Amino acid sequence: GDSVTAFLAPTPRGPIDRAVEIASFQDFERIFDLPDSFCRLAGVLRDFFANGGTNALVVRVSGSNQRARMCLPGPAGGLVLEARNPGAAEFLRAAVDYDGIEPSSYNSFNLVLQRLREPDSPWIESQECFRRVSIEPTSRDYVGYVLNQSQIATLVNEAPPARPHATCETGILQQPNYVNGDLPHIDAACPTDYDLIGSEQSGTGLNALEHVPDIGQVCLLTDSDSGPGPVALLAADSFCRRHQALLLIDPPACWQSVEDVLNDQAHAAFSSPNSMTWFPNLETRRTQHEYRQIASALGAVAAGLVAASRSSVKLLETRPVLLRGADARLEIAIEQSDAQRLRRAGINSLRQISPLHLELNGNITLARNEGLAAESHDLDGRCQTLFILRRIRQATQWTLFHESSPHYWQELTEQIGVFLAELHARSMLAGPHHSQAYDVKCDRDTNRDKIGATGEFTFVVGFE
Repeated sequence: GDSVTAFLAPTPRGPIDRAVEIASFQDFERIFDLPDSFCRLAGVLRDFFANGGTNALVVRVSGSNQRARMCLPGPAGGLVLEARNPGAAEFLRAAVDYDGIEPSSYNSFNLVLQRLREPDSPWIESQECFRRVSIEPTSRDYVGYVLNQSQIATLVNEAPPARPHATCETGILQQPNYVNGDLPHIDAACPTDYDLIGSEQSGTGLNALEHVPDIGQVCLLTDSDSGPGPVALLAADSFCRRHQALLLIDPPACWQSVEDVLNDQAHAAFSSPNSMTWFPNLETRRTQHEYRQIASALGAVAAGLVAASRSSVKLLETRPVLLRGADARLEIAIEQSDAQRLRRAGINSLRQISPLHLELNGNITLARNEGLAAESHDLDGRCQTLFILRRIRQATQWTLFHESSPHYWQELTEQIGVFLAELHARSMLAGPHHSQAYDVKCDRDTNRDKIGATGEFTFVVGFE
């Protein structure tokens, strides 16, 4: 199947620091977006799916950790709940009742939590019902323990010594009278580089992707005109090197001309064979709320590269990638001579070929300063190399549970050889015969100091 494209970005709402599978743009709207809100990732994902992208992961990052709170009043103080997800768009409410609870069970109550699409909306997005929870910390049904399983809210501090009042309106039928969450006042703070990177210990930010299999591309987005900073780029590049993935870098808004790009690249310290970017961006527009929105071709480029990698023919053909975009308009038109100058600086170029279509040209990575082989500069070639290495890494994880010995060296060699021979048969490797297209070495020479050690295998693979 296709590899996964991961997007790290701020969104108006949704789970924080968790990799969420997105199969369609409608999935993204339902989980992360809000009507009439500014969300740059929304436009990126719309282009991603419009261009044939399929497997997407979204990790929401936030520049603020403030969360909505609800206080359920009671005779001995309020039971305070806090939204599981941060942000001022978590519209929550809660209700308490004693239905089905014996009068002697004075510590128990039923709790209903709801997340709404909009304030006071009849549209309930999600609901959780917890029966017979307790305020008693020694009980297995203690509300604090039970809410650890909630996707909506958690308990703040400890429960009061008496259960909260029932929130019911009396009448012929009892109707729940919900307690609404108090939304925090949050300044629109852009995520910093450290928000994007997150914590390795807590598995936040970029680290939320650490155990996701088969990541082919990583895209970082912020609401800042300058884009991700050098710390985030270096961390993302390191992640991509470990996972054999490609880092797609959204061009910053300060790139307004070819000279801007070339001057910036002349002083840039960052370069990598696992990264790519392009110029120009799409036109800057404004939403009805007058937020400055930098339209980006990031989603279309990501999907275009995924589609290109599906080809069964050898990729090293330097052909352009065609991108679809609704009402796509480039900020400037690139002359052929300027496109060549950009390519020498490691920058791909976008060209308008119709009102609804763009073309990605250049076929170049950001490896311009690394003195590497020409294959590392070629984007198609690098994508193919990363694909092969990623598949080999995934298929050989069984070695972690076996000792390094001649029997398993031979088994590993044969397994990788079968895979590479299949690629050669599909014209994805060069050479008139598969024996000349690749080489695999896993023997006593490569494992001299690891004989008998469990999970300690060293092998060398070469292909062209």
